[in-house]
Formats: sequence, C-alpha cells, structure tokens
Amino acid sequence: MDVRRQSPEFDSQVALFNWSELHEKRYPALTLLRGSMNGVHLTAAQAGKAKAAGMKKGEHDVTLPVARGGYVGLSIELKSGKNKPTKEQLEYGDHLKAEGWLVAYIWEWTEAADLIKRYLEGKL
Repeated sequence: MDVRRQSPEFDSQVALFNWSELHEKRYPALTLLRGSMNGVHLTAAQAGKAKAAGMKKGEHDVTLPVARGGYVGLSIELKSGKNKPTKEQLEYGDHLKAEGWLVAYIWEWTEAADLIKRYLEGKL
C-alpha cells in the first residue's frame, strides 16, 4: 500500500458514518449527522471551488445539528496517532462553543460513536 495515500482520519470518519447508518433506527437524529470534506486532498482548482462554495479552514470533521442537554449541536474533530488539532480547528471549536455547541477532539471513531450515543440519550 502506498503510505502517501493512507489517511487514517478519513478512514475513521468513514467508519463512524458506517456505524451511524446502522444505528439510525434507534437514533433517528443520526440522519442529520454531517461530515466535512476538509481532510480530503483536492487539486488547486477543486480547493478553489470548495472555498468559493463555503468550505472553511478549520471546519470540524463531523457535526450533528441536534439540540440536546442544553447544547445546540455536537461538533467532532477526528484525529489520529500523534496528530493534534490545528490552530484553525481550535479557533473554529471556540466559536462553536461560544454559540452553544458541544465540541470534542477525538482520536478513535469508536469514542466518537460513544459520545454521539451519550449526547443523543442526554447522558452527558
């Protein structure tokens, strides 16, 4: 496998969305779960189009625009290995928190799935 093409954060996001599809009957709000394409490598032309269409630097990987437990939504930035959130991701998260969102930085998709379940069940 070409190491340059590996993308563990992307793979985690895909796994999380596969999990969400399996659990939509139990948690209907999962139909509103959304993913960002910020982690996907784009050509310069594609990146220009994405920016023009509203893609923001620092936008988190996963958002759930559903109010629970006093929050207006849940935003998750998935990381892998020793990766840390970027300055832009932290600033984006701070803006979301100021607007009433629950923000999390998570390194395992299974932890993200658990957080989403607890969030939807009001167990935070």
